[in-house]
Amino acid sequence: MQQILGLVIALSAASALAHGCPGEMKAIDAKMPATKLSDAQMAKVKELRAKGEQLHKDGKHAESMAALAEAKKLLGL
Repeated sequence: MQQILGLVIALSAASALAHGCPGEMKAIDAKMPATKLSDAQMAKVKELRAKGEQLHKDGKHAESMAALAEAKKLLGL
């Protein structure tokens, strides 16, 4: 019974992260045009945003959220 409960909790957490990734990407996309960064910094934001999207598509939601969080940090979000 404990194993089943643990599995349900783990799947719920993964599902929550999966739904969080698109929202994070939208926030990044909305902030990029209004943010003044150096070319190198903006390139890094775009790289992290693309990496986050690919990781999301690959089902690696925790890793996706980490990349997207780093991009948000550079944008001051």
